[in-house]
Amino acid sequence: MENTQINHEVTFKIMILILRITKKFNELEKMSIDIGSDEKLYPSELHVIDSVANNYGNSVTEMSKKFGITKGAVSQVVNKLFDKGFLKKDKKHGNAKEIVLSLTEKGEKAFYIMDEVHKQMEEGFFGYMEGIEEEKLESFIEIMGKIEEFIDTFLKHELL
Repeated sequence: MENTQINHEVTFKIMILILRITKKFNELEKMSIDIGSDEKLYPSELHVIDSVANNYGNSVTEMSKKFGITKGAVSQVVNKLFDKGFLKKDKKHGNAKEIVLSLTEKGEKAFYIMDEVHKQMEEGFFGYMEGIEEEKLESFIEIMGKIEEFIDTFLKHELL
């Protein structure tokens, strides 16, 4: 019986911590980053630029799958970036319906700035993680994977 109580308390603490972290990540997603020339881009826009620059996805369909969001949501961000002059749209050879995205010179500059910001963030994060044993970090990754699987069951309505 005591083991069940401990597990309940521990899982409750984990859930609360995840909620707090999620809220903070959501706040980060609302913050814009100054990329110079009095222009700011939001993380969703920077994710698209990063995806195109690194060939993780250069079409709305590929990015929709990568980010796990609707094509409509990706299209909105892509269109904003196109209108602001960060992206080019070209028809795919052999398939006039499919649009292939690439960065403009302005988009490449934004990617470079974003890449530098990411490097600074990573260095800071590594500093916070320094001293934590690798086995603990591996366990954390495993636990987070389990939590993601559990949340996926709710999203699929398997536990409701």
